[in-house]
Amino acid sequence: MKWIVSVAAVAFAIACALIPAAADAQEQRDPLITPQIGGEGSRFQVVGQFGWTPGEPVTLRLAFTTTPEPLAYAGPFQAEHSVTVLRDGTWSFPIVVNDELLAAPIGDAPGYIVVQAQSGAHTATNAFVLTVDGVRPAGAEALVDAGFGPSLPSGGFAVAAALFAAATGALLVANGALRRDWLARPPS
Repeated sequence: MKWIVSVAAVAFAIACALIPAAADAQEQRDPLITPQIGGEGSRFQVVGQFGWTPGEPVTLRLAFTTTPEPLAYAGPFQAEHSVTVLRDGTWSFPIVVNDELLAAPIGDAPGYIVVQAQSGAHTATNAFVLTVDGVRPAGAEALVDAGFGPSLPSGGFAVAAALFAAATGALLVANGALRRDWLARPPS
């Protein structure tokens, strides 16, 4: 029985090694915005992940736009906030989507809340998809996977899960065959 557990552990380790990192699977932009889509009254978190210097101040600039290419938005920005980079080189800022966010009513059209984060040596831009009555703005598919809930697992994950399931099944069959043969032996 110990060898079955050992082989299962090795199969699990191989399966985990084949699963791509979340950053590779989702082509994550920095700063990360999670969740990526919502309507008025929703909340999202902006997280700086790559290339930030610990202790450095970061200026967050926010704007609303209906352009289908929000990542190319250059301004003007309607709101500004400050955050400090943590020791691990990341930072985080919560945002509530309401009329006070941009010091003006958001309006009735779906669009994007563009978030530009800038420090002394690093600038990054991402956008939150703002829906109105469930309607997405033009170009939203480029930022958000279609459908509800989290995106589907990547192909690498599916292959790893299938390999793990097959290896576990093969081990159980082999264990059953060995036990049957052992039980079928005449006593000595």
